[in-house]
Amino acid sequence: MIKQFLQTAHEAVSHLTEHHLWVKTALWDFYTHLSLFQYTLPTLSFQYPITKILLIAVIFMAILIISLFSLFKDKLKKQKIMSGYETETKLAKKVHDEIANELYNILCYASVKDLNTPEYKEKLLSDLDFIYNKSRNLSREINNIDTGNGYKKQLKLMLNEYRTPEVNIIIKDIDSINWIKVCESKKIAAYRALQELMINMRKHSNASVVVIQFKHKGSRISISYSDNGKGLTNNPNSTKNGLLNVENRMVSINGKVIFEPKPGKGLSLTLSYPS
Repeated sequence: MIKQFLQTAHEAVSHLTEHHLWVKTALWDFYTHLSLFQYTLPTLSFQYPITKILLIAVIFMAILIISLFSLFKDKLKKQKIMSGYETETKLAKKVHDEIANELYNILCYASVKDLNTPEYKEKLLSDLDFIYNKSRNLSREINNIDTGNGYKKQLKLMLNEYRTPEVNIIIKDIDSINWIKVCESKKIAAYRALQELMINMRKHSNASVVVIQFKHKGSRISISYSDNGKGLTNNPNSTKNGLLNVENRMVSINGKVIFEPKPGKGLSLTLSYPS
């Protein structure tokens, strides 16, 4: 029994990363002493019963499990922080690229043109309206998500905002999920992940059809996304960061992203996470 336990401990310690060297060193030291204890056990006469030996093994296993759990939580926390940082950085870049630059151009235009001229005045008003719509769309990206009774409606509204005369958005079976029973953090992660996919679609894919299907099977929720755009093979670098954010959001709720490669036939993937 002790030999089997030592083998399990050896495997667990071997999987610890160099980022947690102090934990790994301590556990190796403990493991080494316990190994020596195993080999000297048959030749020594102990005043302690075997139950105490087993108790030591149980205590060590408990310490090992707690340490590994702590390391996992630390890694997950870092992933969440990084995901949030990347989102904030991206939003800041959007404000700079899509709002500040356009506004500067408008100010330059207004400073050199005679705005009493109907033609110039009309262009200025048109540009200001364009900036207003950009600001409104950006505001919708960062505003709070209704995680209560209005969640489904808000999710559908967000997805449909990417519908244009050139892009058809098809949403299937969103009612098949009882969203009221889904916890708040999972609603937010799914919403933001889908939002990332839609932004990525608009900027890079040149898709004309997007299909999003919701399923609730057993204890898991799956959201399938597919489009008929360029896919990943034609332009992998442009989509990398967006899809990495999607993966990070799924990891934060113990979910995963399942890619379904279809070279030349667009992007196809599934978001899967516990309900």
